[in-house]
Amino acid sequence: MLKKHKYLLLLSTFLFMGQSALSPKFTSHASSETKAKQYNYNFSYKSVLDHLKQDKSMQSKLDAINQAILYNYWHKPNFGTTQKVGVTSSSNNDELISLFEKALKISPNNVQYLLGLASIYQLNGNPKEAQLVLNRIRHINPSNYQALLQLAMNNELFKQPKKFNASLQKLNRLNGAKTDEIKKVTQLITKSLDMKLNQTVKSTNKDGKSDYIVMLGFVLDSNGKPQKTLVQRLEKGLALAKQQPKAKIIVSGGELPAEPKVESKVMKNWLIKHGVNSDRIITEQGSLDTVGNALNVTQILNNHHAKHATIVSSASHMRRAYTLFETAKLVSNGKYSLSQLVSVDDPKALNTLKQSDPAVNKIILDSLRTSGYWLIPNIQR
Repeated sequence: MLKKHKYLLLLSTFLFMGQSALSPKFTSHASSETKAKQYNYNFSYKSVLDHLKQDKSMQSKLDAINQAILYNYWHKPNFGTTQKVGVTSSSNNDELISLFEKALKISPNNVQYLLGLASIYQLNGNPKEAQLVLNRIRHINPSNYQALLQLAMNNELFKQPKKFNASLQKLNRLNGAKTDEIKKVTQLITKSLDMKLNQTVKSTNKDGKSDYIVMLGFVLDSNGKPQKTLVQRLEKGLALAKQQPKAKIIVSGGELPAEPKVESKVMKNWLIKHGVNSDRIITEQGSLDTVGNALNVTQILNNHHAKHATIVSSASHMRRAYTLFETAKLVSNGKYSLSQLVSVDDPKALNTLKQSDPAVNKIILDSLRTSGYWLIPNIQR
C-alpha cells in the first residue's frame, strides 16, 4: 500500500526569528481569508543572513535556513507568478539556491543539502550546475543511489542511451529491486512524449460503479475563485460525469500557503452548482502539487477497489500528470486501468513532446519523486 503522502506545512509552529516574525495574515488559517496572503520577507535570504549573524550555534543556523527553505519552496513574492498556463509554479528558486549554498558553507559535505541544491538547479533549468553538484555527492559517497540515479535520468536517458544502460547496470548492483522499478518508470516517461491526448468525452458501456473521474486542481486566483484553466478542466470533467452518471468523482487539490481557499472544495462547490449530486464527489485536499495529486488519489483508488479511472486535466499538464498517475499505480501495485481526457488550454500541447523540451525534465524529476525519492529532502517527495 502506498504510504500516505505528507507535507511539512505547519509553518505557524516555527520559531524562526521568534513568533513575532510571523505576520498574523500568515499564521491565520487560509480558509478564513478572502485574499491571497502576502510573501513574508522575514523568510527572504537577506533576512536570514541578518538573523544568522546573531546565532552562534551551527545547528541553530541550519534550523533557521531549513525553515526559510521550506517557506520559499511554497512561496513567491509575487503570487501572480505561480499562475502559468498548465503549471502551478510556486517555488522561489533564486532564494532557494542562495539558501542551500549558505547551508553548504556551514555544512559542506551534507548530502541532503547537496541533493536539494541539485534538484533546484534542475527545476530552474540549470542542468550543468546540477550535474556538478551530483558529481560532488558521488565523490563524497560513490554508492549514493539517488545521486547516481539522478545523474543517469537527467543526463543519459535520452541523450546517451548506451551510457544510460551502463548506469542502470551499476544501479542494479547497488539495489536490484529499486532498479527494476526504475526501468519500468523510464518506459512510462518515454511513452508520455508521443502519447495521443484524448479530447473526446465518451460514455461507458460498463455499469460504472467502480469507475472514477479524477479532476485535477489548479491554483486559484487571489480571491479564491477558479481561474480559466481550472474552469476548463471542470467543464470537461462535468461533460464526462454526465456521460458516466454512475462514476464517482474525485476532485484533487489542496491549499497552497498563498491561496485563500482549498482548491478541491472550490471545485466541489462548482460541480454541485452545475447539477452534480454531492454524494458522487470525493474531495482530496492534501495535495499541493501534481505528485501529491497522484500519490493521494492513487491511495483513494486502491482503497475503493477501483476498476477504472479517467484523469481530467489540461493538455499542457496531462503528459506529466498521466505519467505520475501511472507511476503511482506501479509503485502501489494498483489493479485498475487508467485513461485521460484533456481540456485544450494550449493547442501546441497536443503535439508530440520533443526530448529537449524543458517539460521533459519536469516529468523525469516528478516521476522520481512519485517513485519515492526525496529530491529536496524533508520538503518535497
